[in-house]
Amino acid sequence: MKNKNVKGLLALVVVTALSFGVILGSKALAQDTGAGDASKEAKVLEELDTKGAENIQKAVKTDKGYVVTVKKKGYASDIVMKVSFDEKGETVTNAEVTEQNETEGLGAKIADAEFLSQFEGVKAPVVLPGMKLEGDSQEKNSTEELKGAVFADGTYEAKGEPMDGFTDQVNMTVKDGKITEVVWESVGEDGSKKSVLSESGEYVMTEDGPTWKEQAEAMAAALVENQSLDFAALDEQGKTDAVSGVSISVGGFVNLAEQCMKEAAGITETPVLQDGTYEAKGEPADGYTDQVNMTVKDGKITEVVWESVGEDGSKKSVLSESGEYVMTENGPTWKEQAEAMAAALVENQSLDFAELNEQGKTDAVSGVSISVGGFVDLAQQCLNQAAGIEETKEQETETPAEGTQVDAVSGATISSTAAVTGINDAYAFLQTVK
Repeated sequence: MKNKNVKGLLALVVVTALSFGVILGSKALAQDTGAGDASKEAKVLEELDTKGAENIQKAVKTDKGYVVTVKKKGYASDIVMKVSFDEKGETVTNAEVTEQNETEGLGAKIADAEFLSQFEGVKAPVVLPGMKLEGDSQEKNSTEELKGAVFADGTYEAKGEPMDGFTDQVNMTVKDGKITEVVWESVGEDGSKKSVLSESGEYVMTEDGPTWKEQAEAMAAALVENQSLDFAALDEQGKTDAVSGVSISVGGFVNLAEQCMKEAAGITETPVLQDGTYEAKGEPADGYTDQVNMTVKDGKITEVVWESVGEDGSKKSVLSESGEYVMTENGPTWKEQAEAMAAALVENQSLDFAELNEQGKTDAVSGVSISVGGFVDLAQQCLNQAAGIEETKEQETETPAEGTQVDAVSGATISSTAAVTGINDAYAFLQTVK
């Protein structure tokens, strides 16, 4: 009996020793593996100064390139992303969503590998179908029409679309045919003004540089001095080197100031339309292809039809009415919103009413909450056809703003746009510090 107990005890000791050996071996293997992974991680060489950089929380230079942490307002929450770039700060090597509280099954998909993997290896900036980059419209604006223009005395005002919680507006006064005063302001949703916030220290861009108010006043003074916008050559971030001390994006100011000047000069952009029927089709997106048909009679737009056709020939207008294509439970259907946009174009006889925000949406038509960028682009093509304006081959094949196009999460335009613009903000920041 005693021998049996001894043998049992010895067996227990052997098993215990073997178990410890396995555990220690596993730990050693895990440590080796971890060390291998750690060796692959980028080594931080320098932390970059992000003071005054909007939406940028942190940025570092590494031995592999750059890593920028950026925060953007999404649909239901703030979205925080960590974006890695190559040594040139131009190509995205990795994108990771570290914080988000978007709608499950929709916007939350921006954190999925399926969405994020498409950014790897692409050159910034990036765009969604129909999306325009900040500053694009300003770069394309031409002041050629304003050369030699005579301004009528009066006060003029132009407002932009809300951006990051603020809306730009420009007020211009003309007296004796000369621009005598220009005021550029940016107003928050609560009525607060950037000019006031920047002076009180609540809106800070840099610790020792000119405030937002001082830079806005410098741009306004330059316009009064030059009596034109020819001085304001913009780069791809909507910035200019033409005015000393001005480092903020001024694309919005230029666009709105030009609107005021054209109004003062009595310049209208309504072309003469030829009678006929016109059609334009877009590129497939999410399995559907937008198309717009326009009818012109007696020089007036009399009918516009916006449709989106699936690969199987199905139509969004029909699917939305039958309940097979649902956006909201109690809001207008896709068909009703498409018809509202078409009716607004017939009523206005131009697309001037359709000011779009960065998600390709507009507040100009009641009840319309869908992205209408595709409609606007195709309707403009129809208008160009009716006006006899020929598009060059270069224009027909031009990609939006020379950005790399990526796909949005279906049904989550706002969340997708926040992620894309976040990456672009990170890219734009790097261009200022490299």
